[in-house]
Amino acid sequence: MQLPNEILIPEVARLVSEGKSVTLPLRGYSMRPYLEDGRDKGLLVKPDKPLKVGDVILAEIAPHRYALHRIVKIEGDDIVMYGDGNFSPEHIKRSDVLAIAIGFYRKGSTRLDSVNAPLYKLYWRTWVALRSLRRYLLILWRLWHYPKETVQRIIRKIST
Repeated sequence: MQLPNEILIPEVARLVSEGKSVTLPLRGYSMRPYLEDGRDKGLLVKPDKPLKVGDVILAEIAPHRYALHRIVKIEGDDIVMYGDGNFSPEHIKRSDVLAIAIGFYRKGSTRLDSVNAPLYKLYWRTWVALRSLRRYLLILWRLWHYPKETVQRIIRKIST
């Protein structure tokens, strides 16, 4: 049974604020291609140092709406974050940040992929730098991984 985010995430935030780490099963497609809906998990903790560009944070982006996305810009109290698979940003305040990811369990692995690993840092820096090409890269990625679904989606867009 999956709990709705409006029930699950406040509990995650409470546990993290108490200093506990939480492994959160990930939902949604906004962090594609690196993280996948229902497949991957994030290990979340209370931020213990200043947030920086590249951090993946769990934040409340609107009342009872939450996102686990990457910080792309910080100016004072204002934070801009994007999902790796998204084309539009979310603008939040530092006070909206509930937790920070310190790693991910990907593709059913029990080994944590740390956000401090050199290969991970290379991935996110490259992906952020390619923001203007993301739409096309994600279409190619979907064609490779989900060819039938992607072709049907393209046909629907062309038909409307």
